[in-house]
Amino acid sequence: MLHTPTRQDSTASARHSRLVLYLTVAYTLLVVYASLYPLNGWRSAAEEPFAFVLAPWPRYYTLGDLLLNVAGYLPLGFLLALVLRPYLSVRSSTIFSSLSATLLSLGMEALQNFMPPRVPSNLDVLCNGLGALAGGALAVTVGERWFLGGYVYAWRERMFLLGARIDAGFLLLLLWLFTQLNPEIWLFGTGEVGYWRGSATNFAFSPESYRWIQTGVAAANLAAICLLTTVLARSGRSVAAPLLGLISAALLLKSIAAMTLFKPGDAALWLTPGSMLGIPVGIAGYLLLSQLPRRAAAGAAALLLVMGVVLLNVAPLNPYVEASVQKWRHGHFLSFEGMTEMVSAAWPFCAVAYLCWICAFPERPSASQPSRRAGADRC
Repeated sequence: MLHTPTRQDSTASARHSRLVLYLTVAYTLLVVYASLYPLNGWRSAAEEPFAFVLAPWPRYYTLGDLLLNVAGYLPLGFLLALVLRPYLSVRSSTIFSSLSATLLSLGMEALQNFMPPRVPSNLDVLCNGLGALAGGALAVTVGERWFLGGYVYAWRERMFLLGARIDAGFLLLLLWLFTQLNPEIWLFGTGEVGYWRGSATNFAFSPESYRWIQTGVAAANLAAICLLTTVLARSGRSVAAPLLGLISAALLLKSIAAMTLFKPGDAALWLTPGSMLGIPVGIAGYLLLSQLPRRAAAGAAALLLVMGVVLLNVAPLNPYVEASVQKWRHGHFLSFEGMTEMVSAAWPFCAVAYLCWICAFPERPSASQPSRRAGADRC
């Protein structure tokens, strides 16, 4: 019989969970990448790197720019405060998290002196610091109660396996959701590396074959994501509700990105007949493969991801999507495009490596917790 964790048990376990630390590291790397994108054209600085700190306020800025700078650092302050909270008081966690994020912003703005496309701004640093402060305050109030206080973690502990390796799997799922914020990427598709090769495919495709490729990409990736979630779950636990929430969130993020960044009337370009057909096909494939043992399911998910990458990279570019983008390559959206493309390109390869790790080195039940782990980690 599985042990039902109490709130005190969940609080202690959550404080030792690696998931928040993994998320903090991943988000910090994304912030650095976005701040220094496109990572080329470096030059000698025309002035002292930190001269912008005492410079007058920038003449040209918009309310949208200010809000984006606040919003971009709010999650960083939130995550840093959660990481520090087990070791520091409420006030110290908030102060140190906001100071750390502000120093990171200051360093990124200073480095932008060496990049022609970027202009350092003291106003950006101020907005970033305010966002981090708001995130830290949110973490030690609502965030601590829901994440370190046990509400969310208690549900996670009932439904899914424990351990740092499982936390890494959750990080992969969250990063996959992040890739759906790029409307130029096919539905559920990841791993497009054709633009890195600098050459387009020379295959001739008919509209019919193009539609079937879209179906294959959506179906293979959807089935793989569902199998990955099942691999993380405890034996005998239904993951229907988490999967419904995960796929619904992916579709919502894809829709929001399309409505924001495509020209009016083109927001549903990603909603193609091929992609829509891929959803039921992917669900059917998942239901068929979900009966496999955990290691076999992990292997099947890895193969499906490889198949999705191959299909995505042999297909030609969609000229309608290319022509419809309106704001995606301007201002802050340029950095956001770089982040989503980078994560999307790398994600399936990281996921395949993770699934191979699951297959090659299955977890063993803990001798100290046989009632909770016995059977749950069966591979």
